[in-house]
Amino acid sequence: TSMKSVLSLCIILITLPSNFIHAQDLLPKSMTEYEEAILDTYLLKFSEKTATNPPDFLVRSMAEWEEIKAITLSWQGYTGILTEIVREAVEEVEVVIFTSNSNSVENTLINAGINTDQVTYINQSTNSIWIRDYGHHTVYANDVEDQVLVDWIYNRPRPLDDESPQFIADYYDYELYATSTGNNQLVNTGGNFMSDGMGNAFSSNLILEENDGWGPYSSVYYPNHSEVEINDIMNQFMGINQYIKMETLPYDGIHHIDMHMKLLNEETLLIAEYPDGIADGPQIEENIQYILDNFTTPFGNPYNIIRIPSPPSTGGSYPNNGGSYRTYTNSVFINSKVLVPFYRTEYDTIAQRIYENALPGYEIIGIDCDNSGNNIISASGAIHCITKAVGIDDPLLINHAPIRSMNYAPSLHFEASAQHRSGIESIELFYKIDGGNYTSLLMNNIQDNLYAIDVYGVPGNTEIEYYFKSTAWSGKVINRPIVAPQGGFKFTIELTYPSSQNIQLYYGWNLISSYINSNQSVEQLFAPIEENIVIVKNNDGIAYLPEWSFNGIGVLNSLEGYFIKTSSSTTLNINGAFVVPEENPIPLNNGWSAISYLRLDEVPAELIFAEIVNENNLVIVKNHIGQAYLPDWDFNGIGNLIPGQGYQLKVNLADQLLYLPISETY
Repeated sequence: TSMKSVLSLCIILITLPSNFIHAQDLLPKSMTEYEEAILDTYLLKFSEKTATNPPDFLVRSMAEWEEIKAITLSWQGYTGILTEIVREAVEEVEVVIFTSNSNSVENTLINAGINTDQVTYINQSTNSIWIRDYGHHTVYANDVEDQVLVDWIYNRPRPLDDESPQFIADYYDYELYATSTGNNQLVNTGGNFMSDGMGNAFSSNLILEENDGWGPYSSVYYPNHSEVEINDIMNQFMGINQYIKMETLPYDGIHHIDMHMKLLNEETLLIAEYPDGIADGPQIEENIQYILDNFTTPFGNPYNIIRIPSPPSTGGSYPNNGGSYRTYTNSVFINSKVLVPFYRTEYDTIAQRIYENALPGYEIIGIDCDNSGNNIISASGAIHCITKAVGIDDPLLINHAPIRSMNYAPSLHFEASAQHRSGIESIELFYKIDGGNYTSLLMNNIQDNLYAIDVYGVPGNTEIEYYFKSTAWSGKVINRPIVAPQGGFKFTIELTYPSSQNIQLYYGWNLISSYINSNQSVEQLFAPIEENIVIVKNNDGIAYLPEWSFNGIGVLNSLEGYFIKTSSSTTLNINGAFVVPEENPIPLNNGWSAISYLRLDEVPAELIFAEIVNENNLVIVKNHIGQAYLPDWDFNGIGNLIPGQGYQLKVNLADQLLYLPISETY
């Protein structure tokens, strides 16, 4: 057989009443009455364990969207759901299954048509299926070096569950660090923890309640920690620098955040949504506002919130009136796949569309969690709750703040950080416009692990899709997102015309122009800087301030250039209506004209003036820096035409200058 069988390892279990460790079918996520009665005994036993120190090196908790090599499962009922998880997972990673009857599980999988070459069995019983809560946690030394595992005290008196991380550590030969002794005792659950892979994490206030010396069940044996002490333990064992904790929800019962929220990347939170005033909707909205008001992403930006409707029961009931806690956020990344709990088609199709829009290129796979044979959601859990990842051993980490839809800008700035234990040989940006072909650019290392590149000439009203490809000196290559080039980050450049312009004026003469048509007179326009000696002139006149009032100028013509002389550097602020370039040809007289530049981006001079260059036309362009001749000489000393800069132009024949629309590139 292709099955790999792992012998049970010798572990000293906590001694509990013999009638507890028996065949308990399908324990819920919540505490049973019997478990509440024996919780004190369970927790007290941790004081007898040998003290465990935290790692003596810097650690980083893995984010769920990072590359993984395995997922772990506990085969405890819900056979249909577990089988479908294995079916999808073995195409990506190794699947490690805890079971006391590996032959039975193997036969089930083979009969379902699943290749079990990637399946490993640990012949060890567990108490429950909820391995997310009691399983190991992947952390990396020094961001991207050796993988070690961390184990918390499970908040249920299920000793077989709580010992399972040691089996995983032994199987992969990893160091295991446990928050189970001395001052480092910490009760926590994986379903109530999300990490962004950059030192930030989220939990509900359950983490505070279960470590305050009493806990929700009034046990005197809970660890007794202040919030500061909890944060310190999480920093030492998990590398968490910012630990965000939110109010628990009234109706979710277990207070695990994975039932109503999920990090999709470093800056995006997928949040469960209820109809106004229904169930946990009001508290969820308060928690969102608390996050937005008090915290930013690791890149200093507000979190991007995506809402996903939570379905009611077939009868319309929500958790506040007897309905199960149906959730679409209880999903799991398995490299290029995302497994999502499904319930009913009319809601599932909406959820799938939201996931596909948020995670382009990922294979979004729904697994029914609400049918009569596999109604796991009635036990207060779904896909995320019953899976746990093991990270890759050689991570090539790319972190990035996804660009969000934005107003048109002349250039787009892309940044990403990349790390690997062997160092980074290169990182490339791949981008495409409106579904075209990808263009690649080699990014520049600007400091430490940070790389950047600016992209010019991208028109407005377009959709940009992009991804990064990094190569380590070891030869390892990875894309971010991991599914690229099948899918990348997406954003839209929206062309909304500005209604104001700020023009920097330097001491002495300036040659300026504006793409804003202001109704203000020149006198009004320059009134805020009247402490300067201001001289304005164009082709027709000259005006002085404050000695003389303006005359010969009137208002600034947006098609003309102007010479401005000031006695000190200052900024000219112009408000009004944008002058649309393609609708406003600039007349050129025979001889010299002072003209405006009406685009929002920088464009090489030779491209702008190409239409008026012919054998009968001598074209001379100049600004403060230099002048250029065409067609006799190539342009030099001018370079790109710049918004806010004015230009003097000389032609032999009267003509007109018409700029392309801003949504088009030269």
